[in-house]
Amino acid sequence: MARILSLDECPVSLRNHLVRSLRSLDEAVLLPQAERRDDTGVYKNICFRLSGNEPNVPISVFNPSWFSGVSAVKVTGAFVGRILGDPAVRAAALAKLREAIPSEMANSELQVGPNLDCDDSDRDKSEWVAGFDGPGCFVGLFSAEHSSAPDPTRRGMDRVHQTAYLVCKAGPGLAGATFHSRLVAALRRGATLEDCLERGDPGPAALRRVSMAGSRNRARILMLAGEALGMAMLDTVPDQSSRGRYRCAVTHVDVSVNSIRRIEDNVTRPTYQYTTCVDAGISQGLMAMSNIADGVVLMLSCNGEVRQTLRNEAHCSLPYSSRRLTTDRDLISVVTKEHKDAMRHKDVAHPDDEFVRDRFTWKNRTFPGVENAPDLEPLALWGNYEHEDFLAKFARELGVATCQVVRLRPAAVCLAGIEPGKLRAAVRNLANSAGR
Repeated sequence: MARILSLDECPVSLRNHLVRSLRSLDEAVLLPQAERRDDTGVYKNICFRLSGNEPNVPISVFNPSWFSGVSAVKVTGAFVGRILGDPAVRAAALAKLREAIPSEMANSELQVGPNLDCDDSDRDKSEWVAGFDGPGCFVGLFSAEHSSAPDPTRRGMDRVHQTAYLVCKAGPGLAGATFHSRLVAALRRGATLEDCLERGDPGPAALRRVSMAGSRNRARILMLAGEALGMAMLDTVPDQSSRGRYRCAVTHVDVSVNSIRRIEDNVTRPTYQYTTCVDAGISQGLMAMSNIADGVVLMLSCNGEVRQTLRNEAHCSLPYSSRRLTTDRDLISVVTKEHKDAMRHKDVAHPDDEFVRDRFTWKNRTFPGVENAPDLEPLALWGNYEHEDFLAKFARELGVATCQVVRLRPAAVCLAGIEPGKLRAAVRNLANSAGR
């Protein structure tokens, strides 16, 4: 029987799913906010240790969004104050962001992210487009006020400072999808993880490529967002994996989730760590998601540094996503009903419409023949996720009790739109209601 450890109370249904999926030599560590989505079968906030030389690998634990995550750049300048303080400037910035960032949710012919295949030097063979590869992606300006000293060496001089970060959440796009299909196909043929990732298909080169693809995509999106917002002083570097064809923003924080890597220390047999939360061993900085309206949680060291070493009993991992409150299918029904009522009473549909329109923008796909339908807000703005709640209870156990917790609040953020498959039926329903 697999070994299952939990830092918080483990739901019986989640435990049963893990027991049925894992093999006797496998291990799962459940972090706070751990869950399994019943509609998709995706696991969240669980750190797996999987045997590398045993067949019958539990394919069901793998998330197709390999090495997705979030990256951030600390920004300063007069433009930050203008965006934060002037609604007209903020509206113009949101419009520029909306046009600058490509999204697969808005364009059926678009494929973002680098290709998994590469040359002998792990460099791109072809050009690629940076952009949103899923409905949970976003990029934009976040602000925060937190207490710190003007100089880390000066004690007793802490005061409130206002900071701003350009934050992007996105995945690897094409590289991640290709890696997932090849890995799953090989595992179903009876291969072990060692066969797939060390010497077979997809192979070590593919693992290196996909491990960098998400970070490269986010860094390019951040650069596009910086240009759209007029950030002339944003630091950029050539993307060496593309032969210098593109430039990427220099990120201060780069967090990866749904990552897999071979464990080399103190292991008597080949073991792979698959992390559906923040893997501090391969991430730069520590960051966790709350619901999008609440913002993002950034954890700095006690001296205010982004770079820090995380040590805890959960294999040096940290919760990433907050708890899911409802399924997309149920929520889209609620959203459709709210918009129908709003159309009937000539009112706004969203209960926090003024804040949402002031701080967020998005670009949904348009469908031919569908007219008079309202522009539905992304589901993230309708409460599909709970706010972050693990730090107040488990900061000491997770090794972040001494960290400075900086809560970044959305100021001007572009979201990916609703998944076209879910959006199509909703807008046609609303268009029919509007035409009556």
